[in-house]
Amino acid sequence: MEDHSSRYTLAIDPGTRNTGVALFEGIKLVEAFTLKAPIKEKDSEVRAFNLIQTLEERVMSALTCTLCGTTHAALAYENPQMFRIKGGLKAIEPVVRMAGMLSYWGALKGFSVFRYQVTTIKFGITGRRSASKEEVEGVMHKVLDLQGHNRADHEYDAMSVAVYHLDQQNRGCFGLTLPLT
Repeated sequence: MEDHSSRYTLAIDPGTRNTGVALFEGIKLVEAFTLKAPIKEKDSEVRAFNLIQTLEERVMSALTCTLCGTTHAALAYENPQMFRIKGGLKAIEPVVRMAGMLSYWGALKGFSVFRYQVTTIKFGITGRRSASKEEVEGVMHKVLDLQGHNRADHEYDAMSVAVYHLDQQNRGCFGLTLPLT
């Protein structure tokens, strides 16, 4: 039987108000965009559901195999970051729920699901666990040969998830040795 699996990676920087999305075919960035939740919706779980529904409407037709009707893509996303609050570590609970919903949605749709810590991604692409947004953006420009700086932070974060994931699967696939220091 002929191998007809796609080489797509859907990378997500989850949030309950703004979610960054980057779609790659192989190592080529196909598109990056930000999904915005309805402002009037107060319930974070409903916002997350709406974001995932919008995501599905936008990308699933491109990711569904025309030969067998299933999805052969990888879903990679950023695990919600922990913050130091009053001497302890706390997660932003709505974002943690969004991440859980992404895992469930990805499995339901047939994606291979990968979840990475923010600091692991930053270290893997910049060599610094505490890299700034500007450092991550700079690496994305070098690795992906992007023109202009007119993208949202969420989009660069989603691109960094994909770049990290793809480099982990095939070291040096972008023609550069990561991390870029």
